[in-house]
Amino acid sequence: MINQFTKSVKTILVFIAVLCLCISTYAKEDIQRERPGKLFSPSKIPLLEDTGRDAWQKPEEILNALNVKKGQAVADIGAGSGYLAVKLSERVGAMGTIYAADIQQEMLDYISKRLAEKGIKNVTLVLGNMDDPKLPPNSLDLAILLSTYHEIAQPVDFMKKIKLALKPKGRLAILEFSYESPIGPPIQVRLPEDLVINELKQAGFTLSQRHTFILPYQYFLIFSPEH
Repeated sequence: MINQFTKSVKTILVFIAVLCLCISTYAKEDIQRERPGKLFSPSKIPLLEDTGRDAWQKPEEILNALNVKKGQAVADIGAGSGYLAVKLSERVGAMGTIYAADIQQEMLDYISKRLAEKGIKNVTLVLGNMDDPKLPPNSLDLAILLSTYHEIAQPVDFMKKIKLALKPKGRLAILEFSYESPIGPPIQVRLPEDLVINELKQAGFTLSQRHTFILPYQYFLIFSPEH
């Protein structure tokens, strides 16, 4: 009877050990996993410029929360159609600089035409790649990724490059669609907040602020670089 009991206990302990190992491995993979890097198609630009977008995207509230000021240097990473870059250009004024960064030349061509039509002179177009946004080092007061982070295939390495582009007191803002949102990218490519925070930690950032009541469909995280 004792031997049978001992065997049962050993079996349970082995099962628990294997279960813990599986959970640990899953968590590690979840934190470090790579995304497929599927990009938003330029053919869908009209979606980015939908006339009703301002109502739920609330760009002015976002810029207010980020305290964007005249004279600042701000990067819109994954600039797409220039939806946010154009609004940022007005906020920072003639003495400020906006870097509209994207890895698709078609997107930058679209922004270029838009800037010319509006006579905007303080936006610099930057063609990056999947590994590097190609931003000048130690140049940014703020970097914003608006519904872009989930497209980055190797986020930790990419965020390390962004960290190099930030000034010592620079900040990084990430906005992504929640799982509950009725609009946005496919559910399977959306990311939980905790995963994003963990990846940014690996890249050398600390979560400094989390806005929960500004946007109806997206979470809004602000990070500071660790020194």
